[in-house]
Amino acid sequence: MAGQDDDSDKPFEPTARKLQEARKKGDVAKSQDLNTTASYIGLFLALSIGGSGIMMHDATGLMVLLDQGAQLAPLFFDGRAAAPIGQMVQGMTGFLTMLLLIPAAAVLLSMVAQRSITFAPSKLAPKLNRISPISIAKQKFGITGLFEFFKSFLKLTIFSVCLGIFINAELPRIVLTPRLEAAQSMTYLADIFIQFLSIVIVVSAVIGAVDYLFQYNDHRRKLMMSRKEIMDEMKDSEGDPHLKQERRQRGRDRALNQTLKNVETADVVITNPTHYAVALHWSRLPGEAPKCVAKGTDETARAIRERAMEHAVPIHEDPPTARALHATVDIDQEIPRELYQAVAAAIRFSESMRNRAQTRPY
Repeated sequence: MAGQDDDSDKPFEPTARKLQEARKKGDVAKSQDLNTTASYIGLFLALSIGGSGIMMHDATGLMVLLDQGAQLAPLFFDGRAAAPIGQMVQGMTGFLTMLLLIPAAAVLLSMVAQRSITFAPSKLAPKLNRISPISIAKQKFGITGLFEFFKSFLKLTIFSVCLGIFINAELPRIVLTPRLEAAQSMTYLADIFIQFLSIVIVVSAVIGAVDYLFQYNDHRRKLMMSRKEIMDEMKDSEGDPHLKQERRQRGRDRALNQTLKNVETADVVITNPTHYAVALHWSRLPGEAPKCVAKGTDETARAIRERAMEHAVPIHEDPPTARALHATVDIDQEIPRELYQAVAAAIRFSESMRNRAQTRPY
């Protein structure tokens, strides 16, 4: 990867193969700010569900610890404090678990949405360039480093201003909280925390969206390719046996589709009846003999018969003639003279079938 190097000699967008190889190495476009925003949203949901109840419940548990400090102190020295402390912690575990699991689930969803979950052992391997002063300087003073510095400064400034404005607006009510009852104080503190958290989410979401756009474009920029890299990749792809097999299969599919399309114009299909099928077309122009427009064995023969039935092309069973035509006649080639009589019988059969279909009453 070029990293922060000059990319002027790499004007081409990365190919799908280059992007896939980078992903295998754990190099993907991702925004940590979007993950942070997701954690804020998860915390907002958890507090909206529990809110003051969580804070009140946990505060009650701590108040018990403070109120009964004199009784609990001897238990600590005697080694008997595990049971009461365990009960207290167990009572707080459910609420604290919700505060942890919901934000964690939100972060996981954010990572899935960004397709940033990868397993790359190479990322864990030690690399000397990580401690190289030159590499560190490029990271700090390159495009990515300067963007991260500006982003951090912008976040600090915006959050500080928002916090100052919010506290200034709520200050008259905040100073009155000591006069309220414990439940009222907890309810109010939870409410103002959720209000400020909603402001933080909006600001963080905007910054996260900008950060993701930058990370995506920066990731593509680092993977830009030179003409030589593209040519080398094409050579490697040409030598890949799996790709060769896929190309051959696509070629066979195209040939089969063309063969089946020709069956639609045939006058008759002569079959083995299961292993061979040869479709013939006769223009009836003076001096021209019937031509083979499609032929095949086994699965191809079955496909030819099915296409013939779909388009009302008569099927004539004549195993010797079918085998002989398949062995001696190529596509778009006229039949040999020694098969004129057998093919004439097949065409008479075809015409009689067509005439019978036309005169059949509806």
